[in-house]
Amino acid sequence: MCIRDRYDSMVEVTRIERDFQSIGEHYRRFMKTDYRERITKLRAAIDKNYAFLKEIIREHLGIFAVKGPGEQIKLPFKIPPKDISKMRTTLKQFVRDWSAKGKAERDMCYKPIIDTLIQHFPDAKVNGERTRVLVPGCGLGRLVFDLACKGFAAQGNEFSYFMLLGSNFILNVVERAEAFEIQPFIHNFSNNFETNDPFEPHLIPDVNLKTLIPEDSDFSMVAGEFVEVYKAQLNTWDAIATCFFIDTANNIIQYIETIYNILKPGGVWVNFGPLLYHYAELTNECSIELSWEELRHVILQFGFEIKSEEVRQSTYIAEKRTMMSVMYNCIFFVAIKPTNPQTPVSSEKEVASPDKAKPTTDKGGAAAPKPGGGKSKKSPSKK
Repeated sequence: MCIRDRYDSMVEVTRIERDFQSIGEHYRRFMKTDYRERITKLRAAIDKNYAFLKEIIREHLGIFAVKGPGEQIKLPFKIPPKDISKMRTTLKQFVRDWSAKGKAERDMCYKPIIDTLIQHFPDAKVNGERTRVLVPGCGLGRLVFDLACKGFAAQGNEFSYFMLLGSNFILNVVERAEAFEIQPFIHNFSNNFETNDPFEPHLIPDVNLKTLIPEDSDFSMVAGEFVEVYKAQLNTWDAIATCFFIDTANNIIQYIETIYNILKPGGVWVNFGPLLYHYAELTNECSIELSWEELRHVILQFGFEIKSEEVRQSTYIAEKRTMMSVMYNCIFFVAIKPTNPQTPVSSEKEVASPDKAKPTTDKGGAAAPKPGGGKSKKSPSKK
């Protein structure tokens, strides 16, 4: 796919070059710089990003059976445009999670979560056992890594293979800080203040992971759809941290059900993010879109006690300098599962007989939610 991305990128370079040539020297002479300088920089940046992507997939080429011995790769591949977009977004995600320039954005959303967990669990290791924290939808894994560095037994869960390949590379392969330079914003020449803004380089990663994380740390990653992977792990986790995650559900009520059931009694759920429902515009997908008012009611009906809630602003893989930026008014809340919880809510009976069975209720009167399909990784093109 990285080969296809390079191919498409070079097609776009040809289009830019053609358009500048089409206006003629009469108009080009008014420009501050020769357009050919942009073309040269763009081609160099495309090659740089391509080299980085090749490193990510190097050890996985056999999995995807790109080509056999002696065979030539043929273009164009039948790759959906949305997958090319996701790959380019993954490059931007590296900036958010693993560059020094992404720290400001991480401080907006990751830091409040980490600070809250430290407040609730000041001793991450008690009687030889670490506080277990699950981070579903963890992307490239920075929040999980930072929690592990603080002493928590941190586990990340991810569904997107783009993110899984990227996180595996950064967490298990890269040997030193600032090992790679990427330029992920080269595909947008709109809303720039300065000519070189799209070409801003970013060094990846900002830290040496192997020396920063303690040798006795408890840090893991699990691939798979959140509900399917964790629904049977009842009363297992001390805390769950969701960041820009809960709106990736087909059925957000099912997410809440799963979070409630897998938390230990007295467990803490910390959430940060907007409600930009990812299936809202897909007519063939189930999409349960609740307001915060409605979602808050559902959370309480399951039995959670909301200890705090506030609105905080955050960007998401935003360019540093641009005339247009999106700022999210995110819900940041802390909810506690009661120490004497009700029996976990189960929707299995509804699945077995959807036509005959009526929705059951828990002791608080909340309708037991029906399952709503698997989770798909958010498309940061929307965020």
